[in-house]
Parts: sequence; C-alpha cells; structure tokens
Amino acid sequence: MALHQLDPGQPALFVGPMRSGKSNLIAWLLDDHPSVVIIDSKRHPDEWAAWGPKHAYQVTQDPALISKKPKVVWQVPMEVLLDRGGWDKPDRLGYQWTDGLRRVMHRGDTVVVFDELVHVLPAGAPHPCAVQILTQGGAYRLSAWGGSQYANRVETMIVRGAVHAFCFQLQPFDSKLIAEKRGVPLPDEPLAPYGFHYHLTNTDAWIPNGAAEHVL
Repeated sequence: MALHQLDPGQPALFVGPMRSGKSNLIAWLLDDHPSVVIIDSKRHPDEWAAWGPKHAYQVTQDPALISKKPKVVWQVPMEVLLDRGGWDKPDRLGYQWTDGLRRVMHRGDTVVVFDELVHVLPAGAPHPCAVQILTQGGAYRLSAWGGSQYANRVETMIVRGAVHAFCFQLQPFDSKLIAEKRGVPLPDEPLAPYGFHYHLTNTDAWIPNGAAEHVL
C-alpha cells in the first residue's frame, strides 16, 4: 500500500459502502497520533467502542472528557444530534453537541474524526461549531477527517476541500458525485477487497491502493 502523509491541519475524506474498510483505514492512519477525538455517532459496540480501549482511548458520552483525555471516542446519541433547537440551550440534550464541539476546537493539534458524516456534518444543516472545525481548524492544527457511506447528503465543504480523499469501491452514482466535487473522475477498474483509490487535492489522478493492515 502506498504511504500517504497527512500533515497537521489537513482535512481528509473517506467514502465507501458499509464494511468496505473505511474505519480500518482510519484506525491504521491514526496509529501514531497522540491527540485524537473520534466522534462516533453510529455507536456500534464492535467498532470504535471495542477498538478504543485496546489503543488507550477513553470511550464516553460525556463531552467533558474531551478536555481531559488525550484520546477519546466520543459516542454522540442521535437524540443529541437531532435536538437542533437545543444546541444553544444548556438545559437541553442538544447542548451536549455544542459543548463537545467547542471542547474539540479548544484542543488544537488534534485529529478529529467525524464518523458518520451524514449524522454529524449533514448537508444544509451542520452545527456551526463543526463547520468552524472544518474551515478554520487547520490554523490550530486540527485535522478534520470525515468518514461516510455516501457521497451525497453530507456537507460538501469536506468533499471539495479535503486535501486527502480515500474512496473505496463506490456505486456509479457516488463515483459521479465525487468526481464532480473533486474535479477528477474515479478510475473504472475494480479494486481488490478493502482496497481504495486515493486523491491528493490539485492533482489530476486517483492512485489505486491495496488494503491497509487490518487493525479494526
């Protein structure tokens, strides 16, 4: 597999169907990062919740731990994300989302994994603090990485603006959307299981890659 240098402050995008290898690749790339917050909206017990404790991550629903622990899997319930009317009201569930995102922004020099983008950076309705992390985080060495099963219904800024894009075997509809937003068509040739195509922004080609080492 080709090596990819993801420098501090550079956003990255990971797109592919369920069980295609996205989370495994993200976990592999996180291996040597000392400061990480994984925003886990799926909360599947066999994914980040199981992987985290084995790699010195604190798994929690409490946003306060984002300010206290160097590596956190922050499990955000859907009822918190969907309480948009409570984002600015401390007595409402939705305020947990605001509180946690502000704590992430204050950390600096951290990889922030938004997984799943449809939940945490939805098209047309993202939290302003999440947008701030995405658009201004680079100045504070905050690296916003976004994982999604879909190329649509997610905030287009991360699709268009990601310095690094990793796309697994996509359906034609998703491939077309990614090509339109990145400005470079994805190759037609099939990938090996868990393989992916890589695109560095402002280059004119996608590079095929084999599977990352299995870590998740």
